[in-house]
Amino acid sequence: MNVNSLILTVLFHLIIAVGTVKSQTKKEVDLSKALKVGDSFIPPKTVQFMRGDMKVIDWKALEDKVVILDFFDTYCGTCIELMPKLQKLQDKYADKVQIINVGWQDKQTLEKFYASNAYLKEHHVNLPVIYGDTYLKEHFPHQGAPHVVFLYKGQVHAITFFRQVTAENILALYEAGTINLPLKNDFGKVDLSADINIVKNLKTSIVITGYQDGVPIQGFLTGRDSITGYFKTSMVNRPIFRALVSTATRIKRPDFYLRDDRIVWKVKDPKKYEDFDRVGESWLNENGICYERTDEVYRPDSVQARLVLNDLHNALGIKTYYSTKTMKSVVLKREAVRKSKAPKTGSGRVYENSRALAESIESSGFFPTAVDLVKSKDHIHIGSFNNLDELNDQLGPYGIVAVIEDQDIPVFVVEEVD
Repeated sequence: MNVNSLILTVLFHLIIAVGTVKSQTKKEVDLSKALKVGDSFIPPKTVQFMRGDMKVIDWKALEDKVVILDFFDTYCGTCIELMPKLQKLQDKYADKVQIINVGWQDKQTLEKFYASNAYLKEHHVNLPVIYGDTYLKEHFPHQGAPHVVFLYKGQVHAITFFRQVTAENILALYEAGTINLPLKNDFGKVDLSADINIVKNLKTSIVITGYQDGVPIQGFLTGRDSITGYFKTSMVNRPIFRALVSTATRIKRPDFYLRDDRIVWKVKDPKKYEDFDRVGESWLNENGICYERTDEVYRPDSVQARLVLNDLHNALGIKTYYSTKTMKSVVLKREAVRKSKAPKTGSGRVYENSRALAESIESSGFFPTAVDLVKSKDHIHIGSFNNLDELNDQLGPYGIVAVIEDQDIPVFVVEEVD
């Protein structure tokens, strides 16, 4: 794979990773009709459905199977990426599970979607699809897709996240008749203080708790509280590392790409701080934190962030800081102008300057960290390349060469304090 292709692949997966969508958020939602975990499921009297091998969706007959409702949207990247996985689970455990995709869009739109999606065709996705749905979404309201519901024996057993649709969870529910999974509630509200009057009587209040089940993830956010009139800074259901980084970058934005080898862990167990294995909500349930600081006065973002970072350091017994580390790096240097053997084409990418090229090389993950010693402000046109020799051939006309050398590289350090 050439480096330009790899960069596109990395970008695609970043898009997929954040590809959950919020649909129809302007419409007022009646939460009084929402079912909760433990409630009895009263199925719709009729549904419109397409695809799959079933002639009819017989909810009564399905009570002896784990039924998974997967709410999706055609423009949701994560939803599409999930479908082949769901199909494999359906094929392997057909006697124990029935997975049903649920969409609010009309039949014509969905037929066009499935007919034109080569990815789903390649993976032979043919799950039953309920279309034009209003009933199920009314009883399982959500703002972001995918949104997943586990049903068994006529009861709601989980309203959860797409990562929880695993063979282990399906079999656990089928065999034990019960399961406890992280709750996905797009309308959930965080409550870190048992008594709001406590906050009213203090100029500053700081609360840090563990994971709050059923509350949507929220990054660093500051706003005025409508009840107290005080200013609240909060983060909800975040990995400790992400909370630290998002706060630190508000104080000083690093001029380097914070990839894994630019993070130095001086801790006993880094896996307590970051979800390295991409487990998702189950990991957050054990290790995620919520933070809330209430202040009487407003402060600029960078000033407030210093206070927040100090709170996190003191409460969690850690400190974070920028430092340097000697590492093998791709170094862009000045050299005599050379002719290029590569044919001139319109393909490739034009970089605004040499720093942009160094950042692209580093963010690809294909090479070590990159350092720009050229400091050129000229545009640089580079086509595809698979190694440094091919890159250097194209850099020749610009009087630039890329070499592998030891360099003192800026890093972000997380250190536990004894």
